[in-house]
This record gives sequence, C-alpha cells and structure tokens, in this order.
Amino acid sequence: MGWVFLRQEEVLKIHAKVIELSGGSEGIRDAGALSSALIAVENRQHYENADLASCAATYAYHLTQAHAFVDGNKRVGAAVAEIFLEINGAHLLANNDQIVDLFLGVAAGELLREEIEELFRSLIVPRV
Repeated sequence: MGWVFLRQEEVLKIHAKVIELSGGSEGIRDAGALSSALIAVENRQHYENADLASCAATYAYHLTQAHAFVDGNKRVGAAVAEIFLEINGAHLLANNDQIVDLFLGVAAGELLREEIEELFRSLIVPRV
C-alpha cells in the first residue's frame, strides 16, 4: 500500500512548532542527515513493502538518531511519527510517559529500529 509521506518542508514546520511550544534552539545542524532520514522511510516502503508501523518507526528512529536539528530531534521524531500515522488513518495508543520513554531509549541507542517497529505494531490502532 502507498502511504502519504511528509515532505521536508512539512518536517521543518513541525520542528519550528515543536520549538515554539516546548522551547529550544531553532535551526538545522545537518540538512543532509534530515534528507537521509526522510528518504529512509520512503525507501523502506518502496523496496521492502514496509507496513505502516515500519514506516512510522523508521521516521521515529532515523529522525531521532540523525541529529539533523540543533535541538528537538527526539520531539520532532515523535511528532513526525505520530503525524504520519494520523494522516494515514491511525494513531498510537500510548500516553505521554510511554512516548517519552520510547524516544529517550531511541536517543540513547537502547532500541533498534526493529524493536521500535514491534512496539509500534502493538500500539497502533485505526483512527475512528
């Protein structure tokens, strides 16, 4: 199935909003890392026929690990993954504490992308 993916301009707007709402420094640290993180998601869907959970987890993992932004990488990874799910008819059935723990684990390198995918599969529900 083809999913609706976020464009770089949209991710930049999400980053700006995250910084506005929760504080931190604006700006891109590495534009190439941002592009690479976004391309990784579409490549997984195209070449591996990745499901919704895999694509959302790829956003979460790569945006958090890429450190493309000066600040807010974990928050952007979380927001983009959740927005991706929403625009594709689903959402994460998780509370804020679970999401924070997940993204702290991703940032610390404690979770592999495959582990995030499995967790997402257990938490993704159709939007009603």
